[in-house]
Amino acid sequence: MQISDNLRAVEERIKRSCITSKIELSKVKILAVSKKMNVEKIQEAYNAGLNSFGENYASEGLEKIDFFRNRSVYLDWHFIGPIQSNKTKVIAENFDWVHSVSTLKVVKRLATQRPSKLGPINIFIQVNLSEEPNKSGARVNDLREIFRQLTGFETLQVRGLMTIPENTPDCNVVKDRFRTLKSLQQELRENFTNDNPSVFKFDMISMGMSGDLELAIGESDPLFTTIVRVGTGIFGSR
Repeated sequence: MQISDNLRAVEERIKRSCITSKIELSKVKILAVSKKMNVEKIQEAYNAGLNSFGENYASEGLEKIDFFRNRSVYLDWHFIGPIQSNKTKVIAENFDWVHSVSTLKVVKRLATQRPSKLGPINIFIQVNLSEEPNKSGARVNDLREIFRQLTGFETLQVRGLMTIPENTPDCNVVKDRFRTLKSLQQELRENFTNDNPSVFKFDMISMGMSGDLELAIGESDPLFTTIVRVGTGIFGSR
């Protein structure tokens, strides 16, 4: 199948899930995960109507960003992979969205290395709800302290939380992770947004991928736009 056909199938899944969950279709946004995809595939996805692309590796992402930038095609680039400290500068200078922030150190580096002329960088704090030792993400108990130390930065905006549930066939476990993330974001939004609305937006939540996007939409909150990160559902197997 072509990418345009795959995209239509994903959009139909989202539409059905929104109807079932009574969520407005406009409150769900597709992020095309383009890691390991060549620029021809990304161009095909762009021609099919997609504009937001997610990359896991800074160097690979930068090559693609430069390719399209040199052709005056300005796409919406999201960094979604683990972040090494020596990569924060290139991420801050080239990506407008980062979904995988999990430590205060990384947040501060992104904020201080973000060129002011580019406007604030949009971040999601990744939360390791499954507490898997080999998975990135902040602990729930650390979230409030992270946010308390971000009030002085004008070069970033906290858009919400992100999580990747454990790899399990148990849909109830996955749904519970998404439900917990939503509840955490509702609480943090109430506690932080009014104090510093220029930094704390909490208007989006990043959860759900190709295999579980229906579960994520089912646990969504109409207050937030849910970003579903779809790779194989659009591009096929890597």
